[in-house]
Amino acid sequence: MPVHPTNPPARDAARDRALLPAALPAFCTARVILITLAMGAALSLLLTLVPGVGPERWARFGTTLWLVTWIALVTVALLCAARRWLDRLPLPTLLTIIVVLLLTVTAVTSAVAFGALQSIGWQPQETAGEFLLHNLAIALLVGLIGIWVFSLHLGNARQINAAAEARLSALHARIRPHFLFNSLNTVAELVHDRPEAAEQAVLDLSRVFRAALASDSTSTLAEEVELARRYLDIEHWRLGERLHVDWQLPEPLPTISLPILTLQPLVENAVRHSVERQAGPGPIRVECRVGSRSIGLVIENDLVTGDDHHGNGMALANIRDRLALMFGEAASLRAGPVDGRFRVKLVLPRTDGEATP
Repeated sequence: MPVHPTNPPARDAARDRALLPAALPAFCTARVILITLAMGAALSLLLTLVPGVGPERWARFGTTLWLVTWIALVTVALLCAARRWLDRLPLPTLLTIIVVLLLTVTAVTSAVAFGALQSIGWQPQETAGEFLLHNLAIALLVGLIGIWVFSLHLGNARQINAAAEARLSALHARIRPHFLFNSLNTVAELVHDRPEAAEQAVLDLSRVFRAALASDSTSTLAEEVELARRYLDIEHWRLGERLHVDWQLPEPLPTISLPILTLQPLVENAVRHSVERQAGPGPIRVECRVGSRSIGLVIENDLVTGDDHHGNGMALANIRDRLALMFGEAASLRAGPVDGRFRVKLVLPRTDGEATP
């Protein structure tokens, strides 16, 4: 994959925007909410343990925990609700809006809490203005620390993205010689006896390599299925009736995006590590399961005796990295023996706006 060194700031900004959709939707997950509550409890305990609090230390801990919990939950809920809009913003604007949102929620919650606590007999040692400024200062400090942590996360995501790009380039390099040589041999065998089939095989081959060498990083599910079909059509000329594929796909396919070259390498693994190693038929099953919030893709093939390293680890690691960059924790890839067959299962979040309750 060629790398163009021109205009690096614009490239970095585009990369940041590409990474943010994988980070922001995580605010809606139970894991992030639990972490937020735990950090809020830790902050409350820290504020309670400062010198000079006096005998009302644990009463203050309860009050602070109540206030911090409300601020944290409201802020996370607003970020979760607005994530689709926030994903489209440049990074500096996004971070500024998050800090402003945190300060706004803190101000409103502090004002409400001050009045509510006074109504139940709380005797404040500071005015309402001092109480508000005190909480805003703490919220600003926490927000700046959060920005610093987010910048570390973004830097780590950039490193993962660079590694994924390198692996994708390696995947391209692996596809070119191995698949090309087999396909050319197939075409050479078809030229004399079946020229029309040879012409179709060449057209299929060109489509596969056009996708394999594309500079785009994303594809649609329909395009990935079509690419896998073209690949299997070419392999069918070479393997004949040994190659049988059972397609279990809904009509129409869900309109979702996913990293390019996600399905074809997995189907190629099934051919190389199952069909090619068997004398008889090697059935492959490709299934798409549409759920209310996610889509499952299953690629299943026979296990071959003596194949202790089934599949291609580089391809699986590459796909996992790119799924993590695009979807975060909402996507997963699992591979291994199931009921005497080798199964690869991808789970992708639905992004087509048609999720059912």
